[in-house]
Amino acid sequence: MRGVTVYACARIGFGMAALVAPAIVGKSMTGLGGATPAAGVFVRGMGAREVGIGLSVLGAERNRSSIRPNLLAGLITDGGDVAAIIIAWRQLPPVERALGLALAVGAGTVGAALLAVTPGSEHRPVSVPR
Repeated sequence: MRGVTVYACARIGFGMAALVAPAIVGKSMTGLGGATPAAGVFVRGMGAREVGIGLSVLGAERNRSSIRPNLLAGLITDGGDVAAIIIAWRQLPPVERALGLALAVGAGTVGAALLAVTPGSEHRPVSVPR
């Protein structure tokens, strides 16, 4: 299995967990506050985002189109997650903030590494019929 496929499936798996069990995922990432029904709304939204990014990577790979825009979208969202954790650092329990930060940094690092080794969309000259 290719690294890109593993990356996409991991995002889909995490996203599905957030959609199906938002209280468990929310609590593991932010503590007791993440298990509330209100927090579950946002955890499910995050889950849908992850599933969408993972499926778009798989779809682009299957269609042999550029996966770079999809990897970039994942990298941007992971960066947003890191920023959100840092902003709320003092309000988060130590274990949960470490787990959340590790997941976001890990996903971003893998996404950046894949982006670095993925060929860009080559510009091909357009041929005009004469």
